[in-house]
Amino acid sequence: MIIVCLDFETFFSKDYTLSKMTTEAYVRDPQFEPHGVAIRASDGTTGWIPPLSLKTFFDRVDWSKIAILCHHTQFDGFILSHYYRVRPAVWLDTLSMARLVLGNHLSNSLASLADQFGLPAKNIPYSAFKGKHWDELPGVVQSQIVEGGKHDCQLTWELFTRLAPYVPDEELRLIDLTIRMFTEPVLRGDVGEFKCIELAEIGRKHRLMEELKVSKEELQSPERFAQLLRAEGVEPEKKITPAGEAYCFAKTDKYMKEFILEHQYDRVRTLGEARLGIRSSIDQTRAARLADMAGRGPLPVYLSYCGAHTTRWSGGDRLNWQNFRRGGAIRSAIKAPPGYQIIKCDKSQIECRYLNFLAGQESVIERFREGKDPYISIASKAYGHPVYKAKENDPRYGEMLQKRGTGKQLELSCGYGAGTATIQATAARGTYGPPVKITTETAQAWRDLYRREHPAVVAWWAEADEILWALANKKNREWSIFRVHQGKIYLPNDTYLHYPELQRVSDPADERGLQAWAYKSRFGMRRIWGGFLVENLIQAVSRVDIGQCMLRLADQGYRIALMEHDAVAVVVREERAKSDLENILAEMRQPPDWCEGIPLDAEATMGESYS
Repeated sequence: MIIVCLDFETFFSKDYTLSKMTTEAYVRDPQFEPHGVAIRASDGTTGWIPPLSLKTFFDRVDWSKIAILCHHTQFDGFILSHYYRVRPAVWLDTLSMARLVLGNHLSNSLASLADQFGLPAKNIPYSAFKGKHWDELPGVVQSQIVEGGKHDCQLTWELFTRLAPYVPDEELRLIDLTIRMFTEPVLRGDVGEFKCIELAEIGRKHRLMEELKVSKEELQSPERFAQLLRAEGVEPEKKITPAGEAYCFAKTDKYMKEFILEHQYDRVRTLGEARLGIRSSIDQTRAARLADMAGRGPLPVYLSYCGAHTTRWSGGDRLNWQNFRRGGAIRSAIKAPPGYQIIKCDKSQIECRYLNFLAGQESVIERFREGKDPYISIASKAYGHPVYKAKENDPRYGEMLQKRGTGKQLELSCGYGAGTATIQATAARGTYGPPVKITTETAQAWRDLYRREHPAVVAWWAEADEILWALANKKNREWSIFRVHQGKIYLPNDTYLHYPELQRVSDPADERGLQAWAYKSRFGMRRIWGGFLVENLIQAVSRVDIGQCMLRLADQGYRIALMEHDAVAVVVREERAKSDLENILAEMRQPPDWCEGIPLDAEATMGESYS
């Protein structure tokens, strides 16, 4: 296929700039103005299309037979789609490819990648044309922009040739699918509903801030803030820093961003917002941003391919589509186009199934094969009497719901080596059902129960500890469906996980003075152990599975509008929705060829909105 490399240069100013705006808002803004586009043709020649010739040029090319390559293709691709109706055969993106090949612990900007590969540096004089339109620029600056754009196209092409051998074809297709969610949006937003959510959030936060009744000193002291969280049943997470162990309370900490600020309990979220001095809650900001977006057109879904260490997608463009609260009003305000339905299909207990199957825990896998409730057995043993899945009219419904939730917690959250404190805090949060207040002794008993009932899983954690040693010492070996080679763990589709600078470090949490492993992440050195490595790998193979499902659905002509972790949202015609739902469910339940025999399942909802 012919590959054409493109790089737009556009007008920007002090306030109208991507550093202060989302990609969608910047491109759709009335101030948007292209200075032109640099192009590298398939024969290696480079050229420049000036602003007045852009429409004519894009109109006369049959893009359906061409692959378009850019660095950060969501930006250039959205310009092409929104203004010039360009729909290429394939979208290619060196930014996405670099995250997969090099890892996301490094900067993957074009300038940084050029430096890493020893290529000539970027040379576009951005400061020379800040706040100036094309016809206001002197000829020498215009020439610098033209030559700089052509140089960036050549850089992008060089990066593509160096990265492509390490990116499987199916991953290139997933990059294309990811970009199309943004450049060719289909979802609609209800502006009125979003505005109501924003106003409700303002009132909620104001009310709760008054009810918190905590001092500034309590919020600012890490230890006292940790006590506030523990009072809400939340056990604070810690990290290793050059100065020693510290709580993960910084604005950039994943724990703070994705757990505290996204917590299901209003009070916990508000405590986090108060500590960080956040004036607007996440839901308030999201609703406002989505309302503005919906007022400009269909909702482009921005996901960062390989944004997470496990190669899963993450949010991007200042909006994380994967973290909208389940059952929340924001999901209800996201709609299918008229005449269409949204089918959301979610793989059931996918991590639990892969964990127990790969570890060889047959007792759990057999329950999945037989279609039995996977949580009843361990819940009954935890409480010492039979637990069952009760119906709402059952007089013991509340009790059974809570106790089955305990079984769900133990089966789903203890597979990665959760300790007593985590089990106690998770039960109090009510993550898997109604909250349960338990003593430390009960939490320890439940921990021991899980480990007795899952000896193969416990043994797998120990094997994972040995794999960490092999990674650190660059030893090659086969392990289950994985391959350890030269400090990387290869997944079944030949992608891999990075553990750069893996080394032994002192573990302040261990009173015996034992050492732990730590590796370099984008947030600094991160501690890792056997159970945590298992968690990484299970999430990674689950991601490979869902990615391959997405490709099979796309091959059948389905339009994937959004994906979140282990679920996909597909937009289908109303008249075919029921049959499409059954077909999508069948695809999501299909075991991959690299893990034959695993009993997978899925569930789906269908409606005019995403809720």
